[in-house]
Amino acid sequence: MKNVPVRSLLLCLVLVFPLQSCVVNRPVHPGPGFVWVAPYTVSSGVVIRGHWKYVGPPQRQRVWVPAHYNRRGHWVRGHWKALKAPRHRNAVWIPGWRTPSGRWHPGHWRYR
Repeated sequence: MKNVPVRSLLLCLVLVFPLQSCVVNRPVHPGPGFVWVAPYTVSSGVVIRGHWKYVGPPQRQRVWVPAHYNRRGHWVRGHWKALKAPRHRNAVWIPGWRTPSGRWHPGHWRYR
């Protein structure tokens, strides 16, 4: 009879412990104009962590760089990047993008 509470506790731990890995811990909301992108896996098997994506109006002289893995494989949190003035008047900013394999290509100026 004395082992019943201990067995019940162990059973609860066994049932609840796997659910702990289902919890996604979101970083602090960076501000208005951001939406949460849930974690996902690309076709190559790389898991992209959940991150904030900016969908608000364009900002003057800066651009939001979404969270990504850098070339060394380290996770880089999303951040604002100051844009330097382009060399030519008719330059267009090309935002960064993620390839199907999960590799991040940073944004850049394209000159016409």
